[in-house]
Amino acid sequence: MSQAIAIVTGASSGIGHEIVRELASTHRIVALGRDAARLAATGAEITVTADLRDAGEFAAGGKVTALIDSLDRVDVLVHSAAVGTPGSFAETDAAEWHRQLTTNVVAPALLTRLALPKLRDAAGTVVFLGSGVSVRPAHQMAAYVASKHALKGLADSLRLEEAEHGVRVTTLMPGQVDTPMQVELQEGLGNTYRPERYLRPETVARAVRYVVDAPADAHLTDLSIRPRVAG
Repeated sequence: MSQAIAIVTGASSGIGHEIVRELASTHRIVALGRDAARLAATGAEITVTADLRDAGEFAAGGKVTALIDSLDRVDVLVHSAAVGTPGSFAETDAAEWHRQLTTNVVAPALLTRLALPKLRDAAGTVVFLGSGVSVRPAHQMAAYVASKHALKGLADSLRLEEAEHGVRVTTLMPGQVDTPMQVELQEGLGNTYRPERYLRPETVARAVRYVVDAPADAHLTDLSIRPRVAG
């Protein structure tokens, strides 16, 4: 039997990079991202540089479609790619709504759809990286909050449909994580950045490992993880 394959999006940096490192000991890793040099540095067996906001990548002849077609199996699919920029609802324009919803919701949906036949064959696991805001609001983050609520709804619906095919679907909802995106968010909100108050990316990656390694009789549907801050 060929070795299990895990696809990880957003692998260029942050949480996605750590997920690649965490799963590499047990899976052949396919890493997707927009920065070729950073992807190469992950050590993944296969790297694909692509902009997942481009619907053409998921069409016939697109990079992502060609990638899925080339794989003999897909056991794990982790959606880590995400964008989020702070801004009031009143000032968030159409371009920003499209950017966040396309990256955070539409791209994961299209990629999962392409990989679904092979995930079914492997009785595989899909992990959507949601957020604490998947279930509660955050100040000046309307587009991001809406996208993460939508992502959880996508995961919940997919889980219902794929139960009969043995595909497990998990929404992992971390609190704030010490990543470049978090730095950008806090700077945009005018806050002092204090990394000790946030989860480490490798901690989230270990939670992904926990989901992937769950016994065959278990289906982890929603998993929240919060920073443990003393005082």
